[in-house]
Amino acid sequence: MLKNNKIALAVVATLFAGSVSAASLDARQEYKHGSEDWASRIKMSGSVDNHFFGAEMKQKGKPFSEWEAADNEFEYGYKFKLNEHWLIQPSMPVTFGSDSVTYKPQVRVQYSFESGLKAKLRYRHEFRDYTSDSSNENKNRSKVTGNIDYNWNAWQFGFEANYAEDFIDSEWTGGGGADNEWDYNFKVGYKEADWSWRPYVEFGNVQDSRDRQLRSRVGITYSF
Repeated sequence: MLKNNKIALAVVATLFAGSVSAASLDARQEYKHGSEDWASRIKMSGSVDNHFFGAEMKQKGKPFSEWEAADNEFEYGYKFKLNEHWLIQPSMPVTFGSDSVTYKPQVRVQYSFESGLKAKLRYRHEFRDYTSDSSNENKNRSKVTGNIDYNWNAWQFGFEANYAEDFIDSEWTGGGGADNEWDYNFKVGYKEADWSWRPYVEFGNVQDSRDRQLRSRVGITYSF
């Protein structure tokens, strides 16, 4: 995992060494109330014209005292703006774990209403390839994500729902051995027009090994 962290830093430096028209740095901490698991994430994102990219480094364990490196993820995509309402975004996130690499080709369709409301629908197919040292078999699954976002003055509101299932082989199971995974998440952020910082909180209903549980997140995004 240390090797993956070095790769992550190298890729981030390369991506942001060129001319970037917009970029952001996001730091987030989460806590799952049922399993009592802590996790954190640092993500850098940028765009050049219609191209966009990002790199994120994840940690698990209590902040500072018990931090351990977790997965790293990199993404590259392209925006096709059809008109003032429709936007299509194909992209390819790739996640590097301790014993696997997961490829996530996906496409997101966005519609922007005159009211400022934005609706998004994404289809992703995940291919997880395990290393030769792992006893696990390679697997894949489908994942559908829906989003509704709305800005009101300095407030940003978001709702996200996810559903994932291995429809082909039924080998990729969810929490507790379920044949699918689903969750939903509410997000509230605040950013004045002249601010570079945007703090936010999230509350989600997610699975664990026994039942549903609350996932709380707090984070801050810096745009530059």
